[in-house]
Amino acid sequence: MIGLLLFLIAVAFSQALTLEQAVELAIKNNTSARLSLLDLQKTEEAIRKARAGILPQVSFSYNYTRLSPDLAFGFTPKNRQAYSLEVDQTVFNKAVFEGIKLASLQKELQELIREDVLRQVEFQTKQFFYALLYKQQVVKLLEENLRYWEENYRQTEGKFKAGVVPKVELMRAKAQLELAKAQLESAGADYSKSLEDFKAFLRYEGELKLEGELKEVNVPQQDYEKLLLEKNSTIRVARKNLEVFQRAVEVQKAQYYPSLDLFATYQGSTARLGSETKLLEGYTFGARLNYKLFDGFAREASIAQAKIDLLRQQENYVDTELTQKASLRKTLEDIKALKTQLEALKLSLESAKESLRLSTERYRFGVATQLEVLDAISNYNSTLQNYYYTLYLYNTAVAQLERLTR
Repeated sequence: MIGLLLFLIAVAFSQALTLEQAVELAIKNNTSARLSLLDLQKTEEAIRKARAGILPQVSFSYNYTRLSPDLAFGFTPKNRQAYSLEVDQTVFNKAVFEGIKLASLQKELQELIREDVLRQVEFQTKQFFYALLYKQQVVKLLEENLRYWEENYRQTEGKFKAGVVPKVELMRAKAQLELAKAQLESAGADYSKSLEDFKAFLRYEGELKLEGELKEVNVPQQDYEKLLLEKNSTIRVARKNLEVFQRAVEVQKAQYYPSLDLFATYQGSTARLGSETKLLEGYTFGARLNYKLFDGFAREASIAQAKIDLLRQQENYVDTELTQKASLRKTLEDIKALKTQLEALKLSLESAKESLRLSTERYRFGVATQLEVLDAISNYNSTLQNYYYTLYLYNTAVAQLERLTR
């Protein structure tokens, strides 16, 4: 009972957290969400790097050499200096242009990947939250159950002392009480451990409790197959990834095109003119055309490899779409079945509640025994726990449906 007491004290002094706040906190703090943001920033730098290929390239070099008297003979200057300032500008390079397009597509892909990651984080947060609400409800039910069995033990003990019931009845009441305590202790520990997992998922330090109740989530009637193809983030990632691989083929094909660059150089170097040593300076400018006539079929091999990668990605895309469609259909079937179970459990709850009411009335008039009332209470609580568990599964299935079609 010490663990349960610590659990109840921790809950009393914890910060309340709603489902919406939990989702917001997960998107902000969860490791997967933070890493996806860093990956997006990395692709932005990749675009800047690709664009560098069409910007002017400026280089400068300088060197100084001093020769010993044994080497500097005749008209050779003892001190030599040379420098060069060069500017190169790409006029046409298809490989660079295609590389920029590829980098832009990769950024768009990473944006979709981040969206997919955030949707998965949101789903996992809801799954955690609904599970904790269910376990919290179980603790409350078992607390109420414990109070009933404590009352039963007190009454049985009084009857035993009065000689009304045998000792075996007292022992049975004691065993039932201890079982109720153990069940409550176990449920409290299970809730605490799940809460620690949730806090680790949120990367949250400190005490935490949930605010809200486990209620049935509404499912609107929509064309979910159509929504899946239009909005499913996993399919959109696979689709964009296919575009990236198609562009990669174009990048490899760009090797067949020539490149044209302009350059301008201003340079100076030490030279001997007559009896004087002078620094001669001047500039040059021109154009440079490069075209690789033959590279041992390396270009053909690169293009073939890129096309094979594209074919592989096409297969992955088909597989992803089929998998997501199958997941949607199974989720809809789960929702339908769980909805039916919930309706049946609601009727069972009404029946169990009425049975409890009748048993209580019968006990009040001395017709029923305390044990009959306790059995009715136990049956009602068990049905209620089953209802909450089914409701947890139903809400999780709805969250999965939102994950697939939003």
